[in-house]
Amino acid sequence: MLLKQIALKSLGSMLLSCLVANPVLAQLSPEEINSIARQTTVLIAPGLTPELIDELEENRQNPLARAKDPDGVWNPGSGVIIAKEGKSYYVLTVTHNFKQRHLDENMSYGIRTSDGQVHEVTEVNDDRGCPLNGGVGQDQQLLRFGCYSKYLPNRVNGFDLAIVRFESDKKYAVAPLGSPDDIKMMDTVFISGWPDPEKEQDAVTGKCRGRVARRQRRLAWGPVTGKINPAQGQNGYGIFYVDQTRPGMSGGPVFDSNGFVVGVHGRGSADKGQLVRQYCSLPKDLNNTTFESEDLAAQAGGSDPTILHTRFSSAQNLNNFSNVTNQAGMKLSFNRLPPSSDFIQAALIELKPDRSNTGTFDLVARDDVMGTFEDTQDAVEDIYDLFQFKLENQLRDEPSAGCGSILLGDERERCKK
Repeated sequence: MLLKQIALKSLGSMLLSCLVANPVLAQLSPEEINSIARQTTVLIAPGLTPELIDELEENRQNPLARAKDPDGVWNPGSGVIIAKEGKSYYVLTVTHNFKQRHLDENMSYGIRTSDGQVHEVTEVNDDRGCPLNGGVGQDQQLLRFGCYSKYLPNRVNGFDLAIVRFESDKKYAVAPLGSPDDIKMMDTVFISGWPDPEKEQDAVTGKCRGRVARRQRRLAWGPVTGKINPAQGQNGYGIFYVDQTRPGMSGGPVFDSNGFVVGVHGRGSADKGQLVRQYCSLPKDLNNTTFESEDLAAQAGGSDPTILHTRFSSAQNLNNFSNVTNQAGMKLSFNRLPPSSDFIQAALIELKPDRSNTGTFDLVARDDVMGTFEDTQDAVEDIYDLFQFKLENQLRDEPSAGCGSILLGDERERCKK
């Protein structure tokens, strides 16, 4: 009897230790996911030089120029802070946010963090060309695992993954990394990023929009509809889902319901991409597309990569990222801990239903199977002004021509007095 009691007590202790070692994590609400996303999602874009601004305006106003360069001239993207070493922060994104043409010109890039500051990244050219030659070095500003060039048949060669580094004395939150193995079919995933409204039709006129200076971050969510081995997917894409992402959100984090990053968003469905290329924007009613659960169940569960890429948006599998960084011999300290209460509370706001014509969802967010939230508190008032940091540096190096000339910063304030 005594031995039985000892055995039962030992078994109970073992079970208790297992529960402590492998706690069941509570699912977070969309509001809590948005708080994590707001602190860790960044906006990435090349610096706007005078030459690039001129080319951008010509491309926008000249249909022939657009036909000649369907990829566009300036395409801001998204990313997520995943590591910190000293004063260096590492942002995970997709390689197609870095055009080979811009790298060959060694253009500076800007990374806009949650506090509104833009961190300039210089010397991004890794001299590896496209397709890539040579290995990845952790001391480089840009670490690519694939490359993007309009001269490639499919635009991207290799894995559509990249890490870009910026320096700062400030303290920024680092996103917790999880495992895609933990997400199952029909689980909800959350995608954070910075849409480019110039790629969407105007809700009033139904025409393609022109210059849109204001940008705001979007959180989109929807069910997982497929998972495949990254080696089977196109350029490493292996997680598929129904969502309402838009161009510009490429490189943004994909969170599971526990607040862990499990993927990197990079592709809308092939059907969505075809609409963008053909009409230069998405139909205004695409936001209102709905899918019944029966329809999702009928479409989901397949493993044919072509069908999955055609029907659903997709993300890079974070485990694949871990594999390629290990193979490259990279040594970064990742955050594998669940988000703390302080982390979650730091940027928590209520996601209120909006039943107006401009609302993006009309249910309480936690009850909406698929929806979006436009975070008006995480916005850029003028992206064109914000990313002219290279131009500002050039102008500051020149003597001022007085208060009648183009002025920046302190000089602009002085002339107001």
